[in-house]
Formats: sequence, C-alpha cells, structure tokens
Amino acid sequence: MKLLRSELASEFNHKLFDMSAKGLPDRGMVFAVDHIQCELSAQIVQFGFQVSGEIKAQLVFECVRCLSKKPFDLTLPMKVWLTAREEISTDDQDVILFPDHQDQIDLSASIADIISLAEPMNPICEEECKGLCPQCGTNLNLTSCDCKPDEGDSPWDVLKNIKSE
Repeated sequence: MKLLRSELASEFNHKLFDMSAKGLPDRGMVFAVDHIQCELSAQIVQFGFQVSGEIKAQLVFECVRCLSKKPFDLTLPMKVWLTAREEISTDDQDVILFPDHQDQIDLSASIADIISLAEPMNPICEEECKGLCPQCGTNLNLTSCDCKPDEGDSPWDVLKNIKSE
C-alpha cells in the first residue's frame, strides 16, 4: 500500500484503504480471503508524519492439536512514524525512514510485519479441541476411536516408585 506525501500532508482521518494480500511481502501467512482493509489516519508531527489506525485481515491457521485449518479474523492496531531524520529515538516506536525527496512510501512491508507478528504461537481451533489420537491419528473432534492408551515405558514411571516418608 503506497501513500503519497501530499495525502499525508492533508492529514486524512479514518480513511479506508483496500489492498490485496498478494501485494504483501511473503511472510508465510495463509490468507482466507485476498482482501485486507486498513482504516488509517495521518497526522503531521514535529519530525514527520504519524500514521495510525486498524488493519483487518482474515488468516487461516492450522490447529496444533488436531491439524485442522480454521480462518481467524484479525483486527490489529497500527501506529508508525514516518520521518526524514535518522536520529529519532525508536524506543517502543515503529519509525520508518521517509526522506524528503520521496513523493510516496510503501507501507506493505510494515503491514505484513504487523499481521505476521499477530499470528499465535500455538493456534488452536477451539478451547475444547481434543486433538489427534496418538495411536491411529484420528481427529477426536470428529469421531472417536477404539485405541487403548499405551501402557508402555514412560519417563514418569520412575515417579510412581517414590514413596513419601
């Protein structure tokens, strides 16, 4: 998504931008729909521009318990500062270099980063997910199986021999 310097200078408020997920750099994300919507506001600040708002996207995550794929709606906050000065302190701020000689800036990489960082480390389809049977691999959310729990060696068996005194 490209923003023109003249657009930023007009200090737009709650402007809607639609973009294709295919236009983002590849971060390994799987989108349920190819449509990303951004509602952004721009403000002139002392050292450049502040762009803030929300990003709405629908991604597909694979459940770590049952391996089923499920779409998730994401609404993510976005706040970046665009500046021509390189010496700006970046503590807890997303600062993007935007030299004065450039007429436009592409925020696609920043949007892809924000979406990518929102992906859960261990996504699950639902809290009550039963996962897969460790013997036959059946998805226990869909059907049950007749497998019996494995009574084999377990590293925890040693703890059964400990007696409290």
